[in-house]
Amino acid sequence: MNSIYKIFMLIGVIGLFFMSCEDEYGPRKESTPVFESATVSATTFTFGDSIHLAAKLTDPATMLTTLSYEVVSAGRVITAGEIPLIGDSYEVSQNIFVPLLSDQPDNSEVKIDLLASNVLNGTAAYEISGLTGNRPMYNQLYLVTDDGAVAVLEPQTADNNKYEATALTFETSFRFKVAEKLNADNTIDYSGAVYGNVNGKMSMIDENGESAFAYTPDADYTKVFVYDNYAFSVATTGSNLGEDDLALSAFGNQDIYNESFRTLKRTLENGKIYTAFGTLGDAENIYNPDFFERVSASQVKFLGETGEYTIYFNPVRKNIFVGVDNPAFPQYLLACGYGLGYPTNVSTDAIGAVYPGHTRVHTSWGFGNVLNYVLLRQIGDGIYQGTFFTPGDHDHYAGFKPFENTGWANEKKAGQFTFTGEQIISGDNDWTIPNGENDPVAESTNYRFTINLNDNTVNIEKVTL
Repeated sequence: MNSIYKIFMLIGVIGLFFMSCEDEYGPRKESTPVFESATVSATTFTFGDSIHLAAKLTDPATMLTTLSYEVVSAGRVITAGEIPLIGDSYEVSQNIFVPLLSDQPDNSEVKIDLLASNVLNGTAAYEISGLTGNRPMYNQLYLVTDDGAVAVLEPQTADNNKYEATALTFETSFRFKVAEKLNADNTIDYSGAVYGNVNGKMSMIDENGESAFAYTPDADYTKVFVYDNYAFSVATTGSNLGEDDLALSAFGNQDIYNESFRTLKRTLENGKIYTAFGTLGDAENIYNPDFFERVSASQVKFLGETGEYTIYFNPVRKNIFVGVDNPAFPQYLLACGYGLGYPTNVSTDAIGAVYPGHTRVHTSWGFGNVLNYVLLRQIGDGIYQGTFFTPGDHDHYAGFKPFENTGWANEKKAGQFTFTGEQIISGDNDWTIPNGENDPVAESTNYRFTINLNDNTVNIEKVTL
């Protein structure tokens, strides 16, 4: 009886064994994939471009699972990947991006190693050889910083793998990418080659890639930038500021009404041209046009009287204006109240995202800090000029008055003046831009106010900055 029981048990175990050799793919049989064909679109290509892999694979007895590939040159794996396979016969059609690596020789021999697998872990290898990869050559490249500054990188005469930009006014530290192409608005066109940071080293990146970082020690600003596209390395050369130069490295930090400013107290001379370095030279920054004339991309002429000033730079509002200790008549008028702001092209939404509740206008009734009021500079005997953004684009309202000093002296009431030009001011006391239901909506933009105390007139004009 025990013998019969043991026979049935043995039959059961054998049955389970055979059942285990079957799964959703049917009965398992030992097999290996077969490469019917495998080719790439071109035998010669440029590193940094894509090649097209076409292959046909079959398996005589079971299901295919994956096709792994490695692109190899000069003993290095340039790129690798895995392509899923379905069924017992599959035709592969796959673009493979072949990046340019550092120190990659030109006219290099390239091969592609393929490895096909099936569900039984059977494998078959195949090699595509006889390929040649060439280094890309560029007529020029572009250095694009995260702050939006752009400089052209020209190939050096002695080494066309090195690209150089000189006469820069960049900060001593900045983040950047190197691009082959730019869009019309100077943003990077990722249809061309782009280089950035990959695990701490320069390498090719796509639109999701990180910026690289440069630092120039023992200098006030970065003057020369060299990108070596063979070694994927960067070298910078710095220089020091002269007495007529402006750079953030000389500025301090100051919090004013919960906004972060960079500030510098120094003597400014009437009619002198100052070179603005790094971020201060960015085209998107607006220098207060009542005190500065922008004569070039990185140079400004000071229009005010010679004296000691504090220069204020707001990195969020992207504007630069000046203040003086105890401003007063006859050099200045001071306008405070609601709905004025030093010119900026940054939107209220962008400002409010960093400084919650703040808008493009910033004045209030008071003189506690330089954001409470705005300065009008004397441009002639009894004539004052101030350029402001008004009214607030969030409420289209303004209500303010000019005074002669921070002690509320000699207020200038609206009823004292005749207004010419843009007819946006109403009222007899406060200078009001109303926003009532039946009031016309004044455009929120930059206006220049010219106040003539000799004939009590005020001319208002729109200005584009």
